[in-house]
Formats: sequence, structure tokens, C-alpha cells
Amino acid sequence: MTTTRTGTHPALPGDHTHHTEDSHTMRTHTRAAFAAACALALALTVTACATDDTDTTTAATPAAAADTAHTADSGASTTVTFDDGWAKATGTEMTGVFGTITNPGDADLHLIGVESDLGGSAELHETVPGGSGMMMQEREDGFVIPAGGELVLESGGNHIMLMELGRPITTGQQITLTLEFDGAEQDVTVSARDFQGGEEEYVGGGHGEMSGGTSHDG
Repeated sequence: MTTTRTGTHPALPGDHTHHTEDSHTMRTHTRAAFAAACALALALTVTACATDDTDTTTAATPAAAADTAHTADSGASTTVTFDDGWAKATGTEMTGVFGTITNPGDADLHLIGVESDLGGSAELHETVPGGSGMMMQEREDGFVIPAGGELVLESGGNHIMLMELGRPITTGQQITLTLEFDGAEQDVTVSARDFQGGEEEYVGGGHGEMSGGTSHDG
């Protein structure tokens, strides 16, 4: 009598179907591991690039700031030199300041005013012909000092006039002047010295006792 058995045969070690399924599973796991490794490598590469970019940016920032500061300084710079600057010692209420202001820059500078630490007032003066000779008067438009040029201030010529002084200026006294340019200022120091001469007439008014024809130490 023949007995017929139905159902699924258990997988045997040499069963081809079971071996195929195992191979497929291994390949799937291998692909997944390879993909994960690639993703990790890519992530590490991106992170390294981002770090390099950050470092580069960080390193470049101080240099860029320095360039910006240099540019700002250059644009605002109006540095001049005041060679042999001096003021006439006096016991009166006004005196002159002389010397040579040099502009070493590559742009013209417009000197429009002066202040001093002595108080009172200060003016830029020029020499003009008068009825009885050369006379001094305020140069209201100031002086333009050309690039690479100089402005000579001298007794009997162009000069700075300190006026309405409240106390005498003594020999050796140090006086701080603030030179006022268009958009900038610069402090300079001059020394007072004895000087005989420069008693020219002053053409002007509105300065207390000073009026047309008053002599001054310019």
C-alpha cells in the first residue's frame, strides 16, 4: 500500500532553494553595509570641508579687518608736520605763530582754522599791501597746502595770530595748537621765544581794542 505524504519538506543542508535565499540575504546585508560606509565617508568629507572653510574664513577675518582699518585710516589721515614751530613771547594780548607746515600726503589739505590751549581766539593771517606799507589781515578762506607741498608761516608774511590772550606768553612756554582742516583736526606744539620785530599793522576789527591800523606782533 502506497502512502502519500503532503506538506513542506524541511530544508536540508544541501537544499538549493535555502542556499539561494541565504546568498540573497548576505548580498542585501553587504550592500547595506557598503552604503552605510559610503554615507559615513561622505559625511566625514563634508565635515572636513566645512571645518576647512571655517578655518579659512576665521583666518582671513583679521586680515580683512586690518585692511579695512588701514583704508579708514588712510582716508581720514591728514597728518602734517610743523617744522620749527614757534610763537613770539609777549606781554600783550596778541602774538604770532610761525614755522613750516608740510603736507606729505598725496592730496591737498585745506587749513581753515586754528585753536590754542591759551584760550582767546586765533586767526589765519596774510600779508597785504597797505597805505603805509605791508599790512596784516585775516585770511577768511584759509590756506590750501598742496600735496607734497608746504605752507611757510613767517614774521612779516603769512602766519597764525593768537588774540585776546588773558596772560603773558613767556620764553620757553609750550603752546598746543589745534590745526583745523576740512573734516579733520591735528594738534601740534610750539615753543615761545624772544623775537624783536614783526610790528606790522593789523587791518581788521571786532577784537576788543584791536581795530584798523593797530600794530601787532605778527
